[in-house]
Formats: sequence, C-alpha cells, structure tokens
Amino acid sequence: MRLVVPRPASVAKVVGAVVLAAVVSSTSSCEPIEPRPRTTAPVNACPCDKYEPGKTAAACSNGRCEIATGGRPDFPFWIVVHVPNTSSSAPGLTDVLYSDEQGKPAFNDVLDPGVTKRCRPRPPVCLSIGRVANVTGRYRVSSIAATNVGFPLPENTAIPAQVVFEPIGDEQATAFPLLPLEKLYGSSQIAVKEPFSRRALPEGKYRRIFFPQPPFDEVFPPRVDERVIVPLSEDGQVDPALPRDSFEFRDEFELPDVDDVEPRMVEITREDGLDGWRAWFVDRPSQRRISVLRRLEGTSAKVPLFTTNEPLTGSTDRIEAVVAPPESWTAVPRFVTLLFRGAGLHLAYPRIPPPVIVTGVVAQPTGGGVLLGYPATVSFESEEIATMTDASRLLTYSTTVSTDDRGRFATVLPPGEYAATIEPAEGTGYAKSKQRVTVDRTVTALNLQSPLRTIVRGRAVLTDGRPLTEADVIAIPNVLPGPQPGGQIVEPRPSRTRTVEDGRFAFELDPGPYVLSVIPKAGTGFPRVVVRAEVPSTLTAAETELPEVRIPAPTLLAFKLRDSTFTENPVTNAVVRIFATPTSPPGAIPVEIGNAMTDANGDVEILLAQQRP
Repeated sequence: MRLVVPRPASVAKVVGAVVLAAVVSSTSSCEPIEPRPRTTAPVNACPCDKYEPGKTAAACSNGRCEIATGGRPDFPFWIVVHVPNTSSSAPGLTDVLYSDEQGKPAFNDVLDPGVTKRCRPRPPVCLSIGRVANVTGRYRVSSIAATNVGFPLPENTAIPAQVVFEPIGDEQATAFPLLPLEKLYGSSQIAVKEPFSRRALPEGKYRRIFFPQPPFDEVFPPRVDERVIVPLSEDGQVDPALPRDSFEFRDEFELPDVDDVEPRMVEITREDGLDGWRAWFVDRPSQRRISVLRRLEGTSAKVPLFTTNEPLTGSTDRIEAVVAPPESWTAVPRFVTLLFRGAGLHLAYPRIPPPVIVTGVVAQPTGGGVLLGYPATVSFESEEIATMTDASRLLTYSTTVSTDDRGRFATVLPPGEYAATIEPAEGTGYAKSKQRVTVDRTVTALNLQSPLRTIVRGRAVLTDGRPLTEADVIAIPNVLPGPQPGGQIVEPRPSRTRTVEDGRFAFELDPGPYVLSVIPKAGTGFPRVVVRAEVPSTLTAAETELPEVRIPAPTLLAFKLRDSTFTENPVTNAVVRIFATPTSPPGAIPVEIGNAMTDANGDVEILLAQQRP
C-alpha cells in the first residue's frame, strides 16, 4: 500500500506564476483599472417600519431602531462581571448577578436589594456587584502535630500553602455550574506575623482548600473547610452579630494535634523498584488530592499517607489511591484503585510486558491501495492495560503525539486497549474523531482515519431585508457534560468565518451539536443572534444548508455598575458578559448572547436580540 501526499508548494509556485503573468499583462495593456465598491456593513438607522415586528414593533430611539421591552430580554439570563485587577473594588473578582431561584430575570423587583439596586433618580438601572469581604486564613501547625508527622517545627508555624475557594450550596454552584467562574486562590506566607492567605469574596458559601507547597506537601496533608460562609453586614464587613459557630467560619485554622491527622499506612511493592515513584489519595468525584504526596524508594515502601478531616475509616467508595511513576518517565502507566476499608492497605504494582514501539499513519484510502496522509495530532487514552497475567483497568496511561506532514507518527505505549482521538490539522478537510485500537506485540502499526468535515452554509439577513455583511459567524460546540451515548463521541472543534456581500457564509465543521453566533460588525447597532445547529457525521463529502438567520432590531440593556460600598463607586473597565441557556436539549451549556465593557462612569450598553438561543 503506497502513501502519497499532495505537494502544495509546487501548486503555489504555479499559481504565483499565473498571478504574476496576469499582472504583467494588465499593466502592459495600459488600460484603466476599474474600481470595485468595497462591501460595507449595514447600519441600524431610522426609519424602522421595514423591520419585522416581534412581540412589539421597532421604534426610533436616539437615531436607532430598537424594541422596547423594559430594558431586558423576556427570558431568563445571567450577567457575569469580571472586575479588572487594577480596580479598587474587588480586583480580579468574577461575580454573577443572577436571577432568583424561580428563574425570573435579573431585573425582577423582588430580588434581594443587595444584588440589584435602582439609581436615584430613575432611570437608569444600577447594578451592584455582590457585597465583598476580605477572607483571611493560614495553614498553622502546632509543634505536637509537626513532631508526630516527622517534621518538627516551632509552635504555630504557618506553612506556605495555595488556597482555593470553591462556591458551594448557592446559585453560583447549582444553577450556573457551567458559567466561566474563576477559581479564587492565594498564597500564605511562612512567618506567622506576615500577611497570609487573603482574598476578596462575595457573600456566599465556599469550600476552602489549603494545599501545602513543597517540601511540606510530603508530610502535611491538604485541609478542606467544607462550609466557609461569608455573611456580611450592610457596611461590607463580616457580620459580628452572627455567632461563629453558626456559620463555621474562622479567620484561620490550626492543626492542633495528631488526632486531626489520620495516618493511613500504605505498603507499596514493585519488583522493578520504586525509586522516584509517588503515592497519594484523591477524592474520586473531584479528582482533588486529599493526602500528602509521598515519594518512594526501594522495591517495597511502607509509608503513612496523612489526611485531615477525611473519613478514611468509613465508606471509601469515593477515595482512590494513586501510585505514579516519575514525571519524566514514558510508557509506564499509573496504578489507581479504590481505597479499601481496614487499618492497612497493600498495593502491589503488577508486572507488565515491555512497552511497544508503535508506528502509524493518519491517512485516507483513495482507491488502488493508495493512502493519502495528512497532518494531525493523536491522543491515546488507555481503557485497559495488559499485565503478565491478564488485562487491568486499574492501570492507566495517556499520551499525545503529532504526525508529520504525511500523517506519519511513532510513539511508545504499554500493551493494551486504547481510545485514540484523531484531531486533523485545520485545512485538511477531515473531522475530529475517536476509534478503539489494540496495542500488543504483534500489532505495532496503526492506520487511523477520520471522516470528512461537513461544509456548512448559511445566510444572515436583517428583518428589514438587507443582507448582513461583514459579520462574524462563530460555531461553538454545545455538547452536554458527562459521558456521551455510544462512548466514542468526541466534542467537535469550534470554527469561525465571516459573511460576504450577500450575507452568505460557509465553513467546515466536525460532526456534532453547535450553537452558531452571528455577530454583526461593531458599531452597526445590531444584536448578536445565537441559533442551534446539528452537523451530521458522514464518511463522504457532504454539505448542509442552514435555515436563514434573521437579525432583528435590538433590545437595549443598559445599566450602571457600582460597588457595594455606601458611596456606590463606579466599577470601571469591567468585562460584562450576558449568558442564556438554550431551550434544548435539557441541561444544555449556557451560551453568550452579548458582551461589553463598562466605561469611566461604570456605564455599559449591550444590544440583545429578543429571542432565546
């Protein structure tokens, strides 16, 4: 079977010669060059009678056609505000101004007054970022606890630690788990009297996690405060009227004695040695490390994997033990198993066959035994790894390799069953895909191939009949979180194109569900419109024509962004993004329907389409 590759460089030379010849011919003829009019994007300007009316007709406002709906969409939406690091009000904070539990829009009058406010005098509307408190803390260790874990320290030493705050138990964690909320973190200092972990947090409930930094991470475990509650009084301070016991919030916590640290002894064996290997426990749902990170040596190592406030003696179906090779090793899998009950734990790393040198090609058969190769990246994720006696799902290994321009690749893999994800390079015309492959001593060459991408065409027009030119069209994958039916479905890649003179657009897409965002040119006065699209999978060339995308006159969402202080200072240069959840499928990922930045007065205006994605 021969492998052939087109030679685009030669083609480019020929095309370049033709273009040059045409230029020379045109110049030598001395004929005048006829000017061609440049495409210009349509502009929103009055009169407004030609726009298709929705629930209400478009009316002229400040020289622009708008649909008046009380200053908001008529469907649930969320405002995500990211405050710049240079701001004096909660720098670097991402906050959500959300609807109530019944899904009523954010400007509903029944909302808590601390979330939305109205300017005096009215209008316009004022929004206030959530009240913020400075939360402080440190990982402090008593001398008794330090001695018992084998790392003596002076009394009340503060250990350097990374601190992560995860929102829990409120709307930000339950209603909006897929919004782009940033994890908040800080670093403590080793000296007790020096500044320690400090972070500005909006009012709410959080999970606070301290991760000791090297070398302390080998002897001091991560510490989790499951319910750090930040209740505030009207002046923006932690409310002193609330008893500390009622909300389990402490400015710092202490590791007072060995009773707070649970040592789970683990014996780990490997015939070929453990020098440089590491072992730890993880919380299975979150994959968060919950124990110390122990480095091993010899062929048998018995080490305590210290944890704190983790129920290792009770139900352990959510805790896993991990034994991993040195980070620089390749083709050696990790050993991951659920933590069994009992006082001790013995982990025997199984004997495995030598790794296999695997070569292959990402190519497409063209007939006559000829393969057309193309560049791609290939990711291998193990489903089970072969041992000297059987196959094990407790061993895991993954790696990613890039091909050359002819689609050829070489790597080293432990024998076993793998899911191979093929991501062809842009411009090849092939789609991202996944297939199952077997690697053993007799199978060392792989032939991988992907289906063709689908050419998706469409047209965007204004509801007054004009084509929408110079608009960006972005295809965003909209795959539901979690395992997909069939097991081999992969998330498609995003893509971007632009509309031309008649409003038409086209691009190549992987199979799968998308939302298409049609974004008019900035300054033209039209809103972004988001529609759903499903691209089918096909092994042959295919084209899909989308229904016409119609851009209505906008609804103006305008407000002033203020901080939560008594003086309500403007929050300037904050990025404001509006999100809404598509009507289907159930549980769909929220999509962005508009964005803008606050000006020097904290004012922001966003044009929105009065239609749900």
